[in-house]
Amino acid sequence: MPSCESIQARLSAHLDQELTQQEHQRIDVHLRECPTCRALYDDLARQRACIKKLPFPQPSDQEWRILMTKMGIQGPRALGWLLWIGGAVVLAGYALFEFATDPGIDAVQRVTVLAVLLGMVLVFLTVFGERLAGLKHDKYKDIEK
Repeated sequence: MPSCESIQARLSAHLDQELTQQEHQRIDVHLRECPTCRALYDDLARQRACIKKLPFPQPSDQEWRILMTKMGIQGPRALGWLLWIGGAVVLAGYALFEFATDPGIDAVQRVTVLAVLLGMVLVFLTVFGERLAGLKHDKYKDIEK
């Protein structure tokens, strides 16, 4: 039989329906037999019900815009992506140049690595193209929150 400590550690998961059927049954049996764990379970259930009744006010669209502007998220994020992508392209170009001009690498190795890299670039470009094409039909594109 499981200990009260192990049961109490899983009561929240039991309330949230996150356990397997076997675990639910094991806890239900224990709760019928143990008044201490049952009292804790009932208290957690009451707290959960009270929390669900609390209002959760949503900010207006104007408040969201002000919040995003004050936090300064969009500018630094765009700059970060630009620097990351730019640096990755320069680094990849340099590595490719060094690889292509290294006399210690034979032609078979060179062709094999270049074929793999070309395949990766083609996959990336096709996925990127599909994402761009999908933006035209994205039903969530005008949502700002």
